[in-house]
Amino acid sequence: MTGKRRHRTPLVHQSKKVLDDVRNEINVTPLVDVCLVLLIIFMVVTPLLGRGMDVQLPKTRHHNEKRDSGEQPVVSLVRDGARVRPYFDRDPLPDMEALKKRVQEELRRKPGQRIFVKADADLTFGRVYPALIAIHEAGSPGVELGTAEQKDK
Repeated sequence: MTGKRRHRTPLVHQSKKVLDDVRNEINVTPLVDVCLVLLIIFMVVTPLLGRGMDVQLPKTRHHNEKRDSGEQPVVSLVRDGARVRPYFDRDPLPDMEALKKRVQEELRRKPGQRIFVKADADLTFGRVYPALIAIHEAGSPGVELGTAEQKDK
């Protein structure tokens, strides 16, 4: 056995790695985690951003900065030529009687809710009044009218 040498691989003689060595690789796991959390946040928040129909609201000087809670039913009144078209959230309704029934259904599920009304700025109060009466007859304890803040130049 004197003439035979054992074969030694270079791996056996390497020095042990120190845990504090700098790696030049990107750790993808935290990046994926952050992206998934952001995706979930956007998926949850996006439906809450635009409730009801997009309506140009009347402008007021003394504007209340209270934000919509997200649970309040939204009725939008959009001018459609010579008539006013009501919407409950984003669902079009044929007339004020249908609006009254839809508000009654919503109030059965969540009694005591105030209705948030967004009316087109071009509508006069006389054109909005029938919707307010329908909401009142449906049993709503009150309405909140949506307005936009007037910016003074």
